[in-house]
Amino acid sequence: MRSLALLLISVLLGSVGQVLAKLGARGLHPQLSLQGLGRLFFQVLTTPVLLIGLICFGSSFLLWLVVVSKMELSFAYPMVSLGYLVVVLASWVLFKENLSWLRLAGLLMICMGVSLVARS
Repeated sequence: MRSLALLLISVLLGSVGQVLAKLGARGLHPQLSLQGLGRLFFQVLTTPVLLIGLICFGSSFLLWLVVVSKMELSFAYPMVSLGYLVVVLASWVLFKENLSWLRLAGLLMICMGVSLVARS
């Protein structure tokens, strides 16, 4: 049970990291060059929202290492798809992104699939 809680926290932290990355990246104009990547790295470290997002990603990864050391990967990895639900709903609320019936149906299917894996 403790491993499952860590798994869900890991997924939540990864999802929050994604949302914060989107929020912080709206003001960035990254360029694919060595100089541009250096500037982007500096911006990540000096933009609080991006830095917190990076910390969320890092924490998610560390928790993931604990989870996969204690659980079957074939059980744990499908649970990561619950992050889609968190990100889509957060994007709808925070960024006013489209939440069509087709997208909702896809999310429902993901949740049903995770539910089947969880019962196995």
